Amino acid sequence: MKSYAALLSLLLVLGAGLHTAGQSEIFEDIGLGQEQYDYDDAGAADDDEKGGKHEVPSFNVQPMVFNPTVGETVNIPCTSGTKYDSALLMKRRYFDDSKAEQLISGDTFFFVKDDRYSIQDNVFTITNVRKSDSGYYSCTYQTPDMNINVTHTLDVYFSATVKPEHKIIEAIKGDKADLDCNADGNPKPTITWTKQGGKMPSGEAQERGTSIIFEEVDRHVHGTYECLAQNGVGEPAKGTREVVVFYPPEIRTEKEIVHTGNGDKVELVCVVHANPAAEVQWTHDNKPVDRDTMAEVHEGGHRHLLTIEQVSEADFGVYQCSASNKYGAVFEEIKLTDAPSAPAITSDPHSAEESSYTLTWTTESYYPITAYTITYRKTKANESTDEPGEWMEIAEDVAEGAQDAGPSRSFERTVADLERATDYDGVLVIRNSVKPSADVTFNFSTRKALPPTSLIQLGDNKDALAGMDKAGGHRHPNAAASASLSASLLSLCLFRLLSIASQ
Repeated sequence: MKSYAALLSLLLVLGAGLHTAGQSEIFEDIGLGQEQYDYDDAGAADDDEKGGKHEVPSFNVQPMVFNPTVGETVNIPCTSGTKYDSALLMKRRYFDDSKAEQLISGDTFFFVKDDRYSIQDNVFTITNVRKSDSGYYSCTYQTPDMNINVTHTLDVYFSATVKPEHKIIEAIKGDKADLDCNADGNPKPTITWTKQGGKMPSGEAQERGTSIIFEEVDRHVHGTYECLAQNGVGEPAKGTREVVVFYPPEIRTEKEIVHTGNGDKVELVCVVHANPAAEVQWTHDNKPVDRDTMAEVHEGGHRHLLTIEQVSEADFGVYQCSASNKYGAVFEEIKLTDAPSAPAITSDPHSAEESSYTLTWTTESYYPITAYTITYRKTKANESTDEPGEWMEIAEDVAEGAQDAGPSRSFERTVADLERATDYDGVLVIRNSVKPSADVTFNFSTRKALPPTSLIQLGDNKDALAGMDKAGGHRHPNAAASASLSASLLSLCLFRLLSIASQ
């Protein structure tokens, strides 16, 4: 009789149709009311309360969550302590459409044909699970009076993927660019961005986030970026986003002034960055250069060289490196000269001496420096006027053996017979065997004098230090001399501190 009853229950389900909409109205269609009942371990419905006519089914498992990885096997229990006449139904609702139910099986009969499905001892098994198997699985006993359910959650884990694996994003300088990793996976993957061959434009080695937005791109954004998606399941997934930035040329010269001389070999260099590649031209004093040039890749740009094998007088002047593409044009200048560079003052402007100042400087010159001239004057002739003092001059020749080999050369000269605690203005000009340099102005000051009290005077009063009675602390007759000595020491220290501070 039990098998007939189970079969009758199953036929009722089949007669109502395979979809939930039909299942929910099965018993209403035959005139029987139906009550929904979610099973609770706190106690099954007492069939005595229903008139003692039917044994109400129940489950001995609580709702569970399963997280298998794709390809694994999962066992979903629908077990109970007793075998019932009612058919055990397995229903499924998908996460993205939880209202629509699909009837998978009734007892051991499957409405959904899939070789991966099986039921044994009220345990529903799925082998080689797929991510599409995720959803809510309800074990259901359906009686004329009620439905008894226990619902399990199947959330299938799968490794991260990135689509598309490669993408090209093109932008013009100043445009906005958006890099999106488009990663999928369960659990949700974390995304890490890196730039091939260097750091991110922000200066960081890597950044996190599903996307990166560049509000205004420039040439530093140009390059290939990798997004790494990983969620702890399987191997991480990688995607590349190639950012192509189109921009006008940008030029940098290695030296703005090149110091050389007759017979020397020189290279004039400008580094050009541009996309698309720029057309580069050289001119000399506004005339096209009639000599071979060379370009090589350097630090992501093109290093353009103009080589002069043997410099002659006609080669001196201003050279212009010009670059242009469809987005713009730019140029930089390089001066080729045989004059020494303007001297760079390297000495401290505050002298450590009261009556002298040692001036030091450096210069660049292909030829040896032959002479220099230092002119100087007091900033104020005296305390009663703001007018400067008279100019004084030191002009000296320099022996070739008294200087560095070059082209970088260093010099020093002490200016003596100065007034203490005085500010001075100065002008320095140097020359080599061909030309003078540009004038350079500078300022300096001498140290202020020490107060008249000296350590020798203190030594003469050393007997005054014995003016204190060690036993009783009473002053001897020479205690006044000791107090005077202390005041002198204090004055000396205070004056020295003020002198240092004013320098």
